[in-house]
Amino acid sequence: MNNVLVTTLGMSWPIVPELLGFTNPKDYDFFRGNAEADALRRELGIEPVDEAWVVTVPAQRDLDKLQAWAGRWGMRLRILVCRGVEEFASQGEIRTMRSFIYRVVLKARSATTGKVYLSLTGGRKTMSADMQEAGNLFGCDAMLHIVDLRQPPEIREQIKNDDFLDEPGRWASYYMPVSVNTRIERSMVVAAGERPLCDTDFPLSWSGDGLYGEYDEDCKLAEEIARRKEQSSQLYANFYQQLSDDSGNGGQSVFRKLYFLHPDILNALRNTPPSPEAMRELPKADLHTHFGGVLDARGILAVSRAAGSSDDTEAKKLVSRRDLAGLRRLRENIFADKQKDFAAFHRRLIAFVNAFGTCEACEARTGSVEDEGAAALLDELIFGDYTDPCKYRGVGIDPYQALGDFQGSSLLQTREALEAAVHGYARKLASDNVRYVEIRCSPYKYTRLGLRVEEVVDTILDALDAHAEDFEYRLIAIIGRQASPVELYQSVADILRLVDDSRFSGKLVGIDLAGNEGAKTPAELRGIFMPFLEKCMHVTIHAGETEQADNIWQAVYHLSADRIGHGLKLIDHPDLMRRFVDRNIGIEMCPCSNDQIVGFAGGEYPLKRYLEAGLKVSVNTDNAGISRTMLSGEFVKADKLCNGLSLWDCLVLIRNSLVTSFADIDTRKKCLRRFEDDIYDWCMKNRKRLSV
Repeated sequence: MNNVLVTTLGMSWPIVPELLGFTNPKDYDFFRGNAEADALRRELGIEPVDEAWVVTVPAQRDLDKLQAWAGRWGMRLRILVCRGVEEFASQGEIRTMRSFIYRVVLKARSATTGKVYLSLTGGRKTMSADMQEAGNLFGCDAMLHIVDLRQPPEIREQIKNDDFLDEPGRWASYYMPVSVNTRIERSMVVAAGERPLCDTDFPLSWSGDGLYGEYDEDCKLAEEIARRKEQSSQLYANFYQQLSDDSGNGGQSVFRKLYFLHPDILNALRNTPPSPEAMRELPKADLHTHFGGVLDARGILAVSRAAGSSDDTEAKKLVSRRDLAGLRRLRENIFADKQKDFAAFHRRLIAFVNAFGTCEACEARTGSVEDEGAAALLDELIFGDYTDPCKYRGVGIDPYQALGDFQGSSLLQTREALEAAVHGYARKLASDNVRYVEIRCSPYKYTRLGLRVEEVVDTILDALDAHAEDFEYRLIAIIGRQASPVELYQSVADILRLVDDSRFSGKLVGIDLAGNEGAKTPAELRGIFMPFLEKCMHVTIHAGETEQADNIWQAVYHLSADRIGHGLKLIDHPDLMRRFVDRNIGIEMCPCSNDQIVGFAGGEYPLKRYLEAGLKVSVNTDNAGISRTMLSGEFVKADKLCNGLSLWDCLVLIRNSLVTSFADIDTRKKCLRRFEDDIYDWCMKNRKRLSV
């Protein structure tokens, strides 16, 4: 069964189908003389119905005319008569008809694969009100009424006596169709409670073709709905209390607008794991991404070509033969000169990478275009066995960082290279629906061929501004733990100049301490950080990834960290965890790199426990190119490492990213509103899939 119209029987019973075109349009000119009806039908997407169900009382007149009209215009008609109701002279009769209308609409919703329309036109006494209530309870695709227009008494009498057979549309100009409501979802009163209301519990059956039937009504459905209505306020209150107190994320809320979603959708969000597709579609924010590690093999090729046009003859021969052992030896030879003569090293690196642009052997092997083949071979050269995710786990910090040798400060030493890297990364952010990003970098590392730090930052920001419609961004400057004292003080002076430069105001918003945690402790660097603290800059510190929780304590108490990068060992310090909750200190977790560097067996990864403790933890990429990931993939990885996250948890993580971001308060509010609206719309768009 496809589309059904449910209506009550009154004086103008054919007007709604006549005005709105519920029967076969090839045989019936419905809209003659009534453009408003045609416009409303098109606006609401009204489709022809296969059946009309007419609710009425015993001894109702006009049934013969009604059946003749339906037969004349090819509409299948069911006449449903409620016994025991005549004059609506008692509360019992009113309640009986109300329950019967509920039963009919419930049956229509259950038995129909298409659309259900309800007409409030006609009927006795309270029947129209009951029909409207039934639509609000069980849902419908459109709820319709008509308004009488310009009907002198003599015309009204003619309409009353017309059989509507000979001249369709004759009275159309005397009525105006009205849409009372559209696309009504079933009420929580119906869906919640011990079990959802089901038509099999309140059967309405018919024998044979069932075109005419008289039914006794026991009012049990009306009584059950009345009981559920009395409990509805408690149901809502208890449900949202449960969301707050037992949400599995320490009582942290998601976006407030989501609490207006139907409980079925909310429950589905809490019980559905994050799929790659869902996480790509949802808006996200990345607070911990290193500019020097964003490029994959294809991005490295593109940046290298932007940086120079020469190529290496020896490398081209090795590439053509797909001689990985020879390419590795040549790479080692090139990198051996990096510290001796950086300019010569850079030229050789560009020429070496550009040699992959003629990877005919790889192209033939993969059946791909030249770029894809070149990228595949370069990827194999860089990652080796680590192209297998099962082998790329727990490798340690030094081997992990060495995978970035072909990018970062080795490659990004010219304006052209910086711009190409930004544009390539920005396109990936947009494709993954990342709407806010805080990119961290060490500007002084990109000055070895003559650029000044101001030029580096200016180039990066200009390139990012070209993608302003796709995402909001901020920049975080890095201080490296492994730098010499002279280099440390020089980098501080460079960054302070940038902070005082009006060109970068509002964009350069924070300071990061990165590098091997064992090199220098936060306590040892307090003096270095003091100028930034005096300027009230935001601070994030890499801590507790490879060293113990004491490094995290020092980052908070010596360097006033607003956020901690990774923080894996915080789980070992319960008192400090409680302090993080009290002060709303953020934790930037990066599931892929955390697993690749440290390695976590199933369930050991602390992210879920941090959520349950109420910590403002977020999910980030760290080095998207080195970790072979995108932000949507990080959520899927977190789900696996935690032995189960839900979409609800992921929405909490996304909101935490915005709440703990270093953007100004107005930008945070703007992003929160946009994310909230987009996530709500996504839930509504996918409500059927989520409610299954």
